[in-house]
Amino acid sequence: MGTSARKVLVIAFDFPPRRTSAVYRNTNLTKYLAENGWQPTVLTVRENIGGVEEPELLDRLPPEVRIERTRYLAVDGWEKATAETIRTAGVLNSRYDEPKQSLVDRCVRRVGNLVRSSLYFPDNTVGWVPFAVARGMRLIRKGRFDLIYVMSPPRSVTVVGFLLKLLLGTPWVLEFQDPWYPPPRPFRRKFEHWLQVAMVRKADAVVVMTDGHKQDFMHRFHLPEAKLAVVRNGYCEDDFNSLTGPRRNLLPPGYIHISHFGTIYPENSGCFFQALAELLREQPELGEKLRVNIIGDPNEDCEWTQYSRREEVQRVIHRHGFVPHDTVRRLMQESDYLLLFWGRPHFSRLAVAGKTYEYLRVGRPILAVTHEGGVQKLVEEGRAGYVMNPRDVEAIKKVLRTVATLKSDDWPPEPPRPEFVAQFRWDSLAKQLAAVFDRVIRYAR
Repeated sequence: MGTSARKVLVIAFDFPPRRTSAVYRNTNLTKYLAENGWQPTVLTVRENIGGVEEPELLDRLPPEVRIERTRYLAVDGWEKATAETIRTAGVLNSRYDEPKQSLVDRCVRRVGNLVRSSLYFPDNTVGWVPFAVARGMRLIRKGRFDLIYVMSPPRSVTVVGFLLKLLLGTPWVLEFQDPWYPPPRPFRRKFEHWLQVAMVRKADAVVVMTDGHKQDFMHRFHLPEAKLAVVRNGYCEDDFNSLTGPRRNLLPPGYIHISHFGTIYPENSGCFFQALAELLREQPELGEKLRVNIIGDPNEDCEWTQYSRREEVQRVIHRHGFVPHDTVRRLMQESDYLLLFWGRPHFSRLAVAGKTYEYLRVGRPILAVTHEGGVQKLVEEGRAGYVMNPRDVEAIKKVLRTVATLKSDDWPPEPPRPEFVAQFRWDSLAKQLAAVFDRVIRYAR
């Protein structure tokens, strides 16, 4: 990196050693910005705030990337102890989605939702805002940064960039990795909408992940197209170049392995597990051939819980929990099919799951449970697998019957369209992001 590199303050709550879905984008773009004329300093939260960690991710960063960490006030720290106390008193013994909750349970949950809605604005990481703003002001005044780049989620991190822009006037690029849908409460919805309008109009550029999200911003906030840039998620080519050598047999041989990686959120899996249960009842012999691997954390409130208790499904589903990310990539390679749940209609239209790009690079056929939108377009354009409507049980069963009869060798070991997949390398995407920064600085003068 030459001496003429400009300086960018990268503000990211999710950063190694924390391991979240956003960490991989935040880490890799920061890494390659340093190779594209921008010297990054990262402002993030202190270490050891809980959750899964993967310290090895810090090794990806070049030594010249400086990391500044601040204190963090967990404003939601009261919830767990309060919930345990309430349950000890005999309240909240029913699930939140049970149709026949007691009146007391309903009232307590409504009060809890009201308290959260009032305290967590714009979300439950708001306790980081004062510490991050104070440190950001000191860094900018001392270091004379050319630009601020805010990577969200979580939502509160956008407030940090907004306040620094208002206070110091430094050029500001605001990124939304996920759609920001207003909550159902009208009063809260009004304030969140006002905040979004104020931020996107004050930002010098807004970065989103998909063309659909870009069009949504243009329509909802009447932003000029020139202010918006699409810089997709991607994958690190070095991660896959290092996966050499013989197969490790991390998954037991002799089965057709369908593997899902990451958290399974409510509504995302659609009717997949219902279709799987019905298929196994109709053709029980498939229980000796299929293995559905859940690698990560399935949310206990999602559809899979209901069906995973059934005997015929228990034989097929295998939970692996969290594994290191290098092992994740090897498990992807050893799987026969890669399962992707993206069944919420709004997210299907506006967002793409980050794992999609690693799935594409691995080259194993993808089974995408999704509506029309970004994931569907990527799978179809890349000729990378099957797309199934989340609500069409028969269509899902048809695809599962098909994959149960195909051999793994019927698909090539590399992506069907390597030139299509290559555009999602992190080093290429960092060049696009650096071009956005360059344009902002050029017009700010």
